[in-house]
Amino acid sequence: MLHRDAIKAYQEAEQDFLVEGADQHSLVQILYGELLNALDHTHDALERLDLQAKSASMTKALSIIHVLNSTLDFEKGGEVAASLAQLYEWARRKVIEASRTNVAPIVKEVRKVIAEIADAWDAIGRTGVRAA
Repeated sequence: MLHRDAIKAYQEAEQDFLVEGADQHSLVQILYGELLNALDHTHDALERLDLQAKSASMTKALSIIHVLNSTLDFEKGGEVAASLAQLYEWARRKVIEASRTNVAPIVKEVRKVIAEIADAWDAIGRTGVRAA
């Protein structure tokens, strides 16, 4: 147990270090990465019927979706921000549906779409273009 606590503390410190020096674009990249991990953990927990792990990872996924949605700038982002808001709302509803029904493939569907958005966000970072 003590070993697990030490690993968790290290992971949290590592995450804090990543966030501290990150610009806005990098912060969104970190959020997408964490969201994808939370969705993976949720899927795995559903497959194992581990309801406690499912609950923890779904809560994390829903929190990240909320943060991503709340950072949208509709004034500067226009249609892109509006489209992302719709996507985040869809993802939120699907994650809640997966929680209610304990159906793992729903989470895979959400993960696939979020991964595509995350890849596009990474590509924007490589080209130096900033959006929404």
